[in-house]
Amino acid sequence: MLVIRIELHSANTGRVTTLATGKITNTGTGTPAQGNYRFKLNDANGREWQVGTINRFPRKRLLAWDLLYRCLKSVISERNS
Repeated sequence: MLVIRIELHSANTGRVTTLATGKITNTGTGTPAQGNYRFKLNDANGREWQVGTINRFPRKRLLAWDLLYRCLKSVISERNS
């Protein structure tokens, strides 16, 4: 499981505030070269924001950052263009 935490570290006070969290979990299906994953993204209060799946991810060729990118792209798409 990959755990994602987005934190804001205040330069003024040193206070750390969690802005969002997420988990990406291998579904246990797929092949050694291509995995299938489910993800759950939460807001700062831990409330579910988005869920989804990524299938046939080339896990031996790409990085964890690529998997996170695909999760975000699937739920945000071109919203911030």
